[in-house]
Amino acid sequence: MKIKLGIIFPIFLLIFFQSCIVVPQRDYQGFSKSLVFKDNKKWMINKALTDLNSTDAIKFNQNNFDLFNKLSNGNAKTIMDAQKENLIPNKIAYHPSLDELETLKNSTDFDYLVNSYTKNVRDEIANIETELPFQYSKNEAFVIIEVYDLKSLKKIYYQKVSSSQTLEGRKYPSEQTLQEQINRKSSGPNFSYSANQLIFVNQKKLLKDISKNAIK
Repeated sequence: MKIKLGIIFPIFLLIFFQSCIVVPQRDYQGFSKSLVFKDNKKWMINKALTDLNSTDAIKFNQNNFDLFNKLSNGNAKTIMDAQKENLIPNKIAYHPSLDELETLKNSTDFDYLVNSYTKNVRDEIANIETELPFQYSKNEAFVIIEVYDLKSLKKIYYQKVSSSQTLEGRKYPSEQTLQEQINRKSSGPNFSYSANQLIFVNQKKLLKDISKNAIK
């Protein structure tokens, strides 16, 4: 039995990691890949516009804050902390208007506003599928981070990271032999990230890219 387990476990891990490979797609919309963290500039980190549950949303927001606070040498504050010290709106829109940006410029001493957005696009595959689904299925999600310069009132940074995982559906018996149908049905197991898990995979890759390209 020990020999069998010694063989099965590495195979299981191999299947797991192969199934969970995610290749992110990036979009900078023509903006620079680099953010400048110099001269003790102050960063206001807005709450994400997200469809995550409250617990995951807290984690997501904390991840954003931790990175910007680290890169700015402690010169970042969450929107909640900024509101305690400044007369600013209770809620700042994900796409702030010029008037909103001017209000932040005139009523605070922050230099930058960081906004983020997440979207669970499709969530059709379970974490573990013992056999192929009856039809094509997909888990898909994306994360966006934008940065606004409060002095110039312009957006200076945009990055979107999206990723997905798919499973092809079974074919009807008329499209293949019965034995092929049986083999196809029993193929598995397949491991996948949920759409919510993909959001954190995307966030990790996005924040890593910000850190890698940061100018300090």
